[in-house]
Amino acid sequence: MADDDIEIGEEVDVTVVLDEAGEAVGTVVDDIVVASAPEGSIVDETVDVLDPEGNLVLEDETVSIYNEDAQLVSQEETIAIALDSADESGDEE
Repeated sequence: MADDDIEIGEEVDVTVVLDEAGEAVGTVVDDIVVASAPEGSIVDETVDVLDPEGNLVLEDETVSIYNEDAQLVSQEETIAIALDSADESGDEE
């Protein structure tokens, strides 16, 4: 049964983006999850871009599937961009 084992690992990197004055203008969070088995592996990488208030501005997710020889079999990328909402207080005059 040892050949049926699935290993899962995750790595998260957080980078604060600063302007010339040293003020934080945003954050980039890179989250990678890897699931591996003898038959191959799946890699799910999500990159989130946040504004200084912590609101999601952009999300880029790439899912890659590799066979047992570490050759790329399939890959799909999804990019989502947050849209500005109208005035959240309800005052749209």
